[in-house]
Amino acid sequence: MLALAGAPAIAQVNGPVPVDPPPSSPRGGGGGVGRGVWGLGISLDLGGKPRQPRAAAWDAADADIEPQVHGQLVAVIAGDDADAARIARAARLTLLDFAPLESIARGMVILAPLPGEDPQAVIARLSRQRGVDWVQPNFRFQSLGGKLPQRFRLLGLTRPAQLRRSGTVAMIDTPIDTANAELRGAQVTQVVHGTSAAPAAHGTAIAALLVGTGEVQGMAQGARLISLAAFDPDTAASGVSQTRYLARALDAAWKLRPDVLNLSFGGSEDRLLAQLLAALDRRGVCMAGAVGNGGPQSAVLFPARHPAVLAVTAADEKLRIYPRAARGPQVAVTGIGAGLLAAVPGGYRQVSGTSFAAATVSGAMMHMAECTAVHDPAAMRRRVAAQARDLGTPGRDPVFGAGVLRLRAGVE
Repeated sequence: MLALAGAPAIAQVNGPVPVDPPPSSPRGGGGGVGRGVWGLGISLDLGGKPRQPRAAAWDAADADIEPQVHGQLVAVIAGDDADAARIARAARLTLLDFAPLESIARGMVILAPLPGEDPQAVIARLSRQRGVDWVQPNFRFQSLGGKLPQRFRLLGLTRPAQLRRSGTVAMIDTPIDTANAELRGAQVTQVVHGTSAAPAAHGTAIAALLVGTGEVQGMAQGARLISLAAFDPDTAASGVSQTRYLARALDAAWKLRPDVLNLSFGGSEDRLLAQLLAALDRRGVCMAGAVGNGGPQSAVLFPARHPAVLAVTAADEKLRIYPRAARGPQVAVTGIGAGLLAAVPGGYRQVSGTSFAAATVSGAMMHMAECTAVHDPAAMRRRVAAQARDLGTPGRDPVFGAGVLRLRAGVE
């Protein structure tokens, strides 16, 4: 049942800043609100190089944040800004925002009722208006939270030259530090969708794991990186976003059509975002998402649980499951995401969490013709399942999924 509040979905972040809380089970109107968190460990020893200030360990459970933005509703309409204004007047609501979503040929309207109004009466009144497809909460989401050669070998990569890629990888996360030393040799474009532009640790760490060229060896060096920043880093719980910002970012991704899209965040099941993900899948964009860091009793978060998204859990380089990783039948594959060196504004951190495993897998997907040439996400998902190295219970299981990702069969 819809509520006037919009539940935030949590994306885990690794680093010296906010950490996302562990999701228990999804809650909320559209399948429940979950949380995804990623944690950072301690800074790694960088040898004789100048040391950056040592940051606190980043390894935390998903944060328990409010699942919805209170006092706001999202209406999906077949119309333009004039129709949005008409609907707001007819329903006696305040029009806060409108955005056309070309990928699904609909408009997103953000509305606020008068204080003290009965939520169900408001929803019923709004749903009756001409042109309204459906009404939902404005959900909230949060970002989820030397040794490098081993994670590459586990994938089947043995030479540095094999890390070079062409093509485009995109990410939806907190803003990144585009001036970071790890990204100076990379092709990076950043667009902010309704949130603060202040650089944050989570997004910067993800970006470096994708295309880093220094101490952090990115999995897809040479690829163009597009950062679609849609999370506000200025909160105590780490990167937090809403349906209204994530919808804009996903629609922008649809227009840009990257080869791969990384989604290291999690939260409640969201009908509008689900349609946008389906549109991206039809457009041939391969997507990987973090299952969440709420612990073994937690359900896999949205969007990782969406059928168009490859749901990634985390293990360390000894293939031990990350203890905070969520579990469930949607877990598709395991990526290396614990104890990794990552870049953050001002230095480096050792990070752990399913967010980082998703970034490792997204980078590996840039090595797959199914994503960069054929643009067939379903074929990519079949290949991942067929070539993974089985871990845990024989066959696919709710802990490791199909097993640890490999770019070719036979890699041990």
